[in-house]
Amino acid sequence: MVASLSFFGSPAQGQDPSRLALARSQVLAGQKLTQAGELTKAEEAFRKATQLAPELPPAYLGLARVLCLQNRFAEAIPVLEEAQKRYVRWQQEASLAELATRQEAANRARQFADLMRLQQGKTPATGAGARPTGLSPMTNLARARMATEEFLARQRWQVETLAGIPAEVFYLAGLARLRTGDRTGGIRDLLLCVALDAKNGPAYYNLAVAYLAAGDPWAAKENLEQAQELGVKPHPQFLQDLEQALAQAPPLPRE
Repeated sequence: MVASLSFFGSPAQGQDPSRLALARSQVLAGQKLTQAGELTKAEEAFRKATQLAPELPPAYLGLARVLCLQNRFAEAIPVLEEAQKRYVRWQQEASLAELATRQEAANRARQFADLMRLQQGKTPATGAGARPTGLSPMTNLARARMATEEFLARQRWQVETLAGIPAEVFYLAGLARLRTGDRTGGIRDLLLCVALDAKNGPAYYNLAVAYLAAGDPWAAKENLEQAQELGVKPHPQFLQDLEQALAQAPPLPRE
């Protein structure tokens, strides 16, 4: 479940580069401490990073990971919810900064072209009737799974917004919700995880376990098969329980 955090990006407009650099160093320290199993020190590093730069998303993901590794799932849930918001906000600010940079470059290019036209005795291309320099909108990502659509509608987010959040945020949130008794929320977050990362075998396996507990053995079977294809070895007792449930379940309707 432990993985390195790679999302840092460039500082958006209005962010202090020196403060962000200090926060990033704490995140990197927290990652190394997590890998070494020094979870108390790792938690301290990630919390310090959130204090230095509250806008830095990986600090929250790292902190949530450490909390989950300590089975402190109830504490991890609000941290993961905050991580979602921070990734979205960071992405939005980075997009605005990039847009401003590209617009400035376009303006300079147009000014240079106007200067060259004046030197050649031609009319500048600026002003009314000039060709617009607007940027093309981003291409929408394919919609995946009903859970994803419902989540986006509830958050009032676009598909691109969801794509800016690491799948691990939803994986950890799914585990934390399942461990704290929120099966519906756990299944939803795990579905979001596999929508973002279709190679996440543990997410499919936990979905299988959750669906079996929810009384849907056919959904459990489907997700178990996905997990096994990705190399996950299920617990023998779970396989036995699933076989018994499938034997007693009504057959799936034919399409």
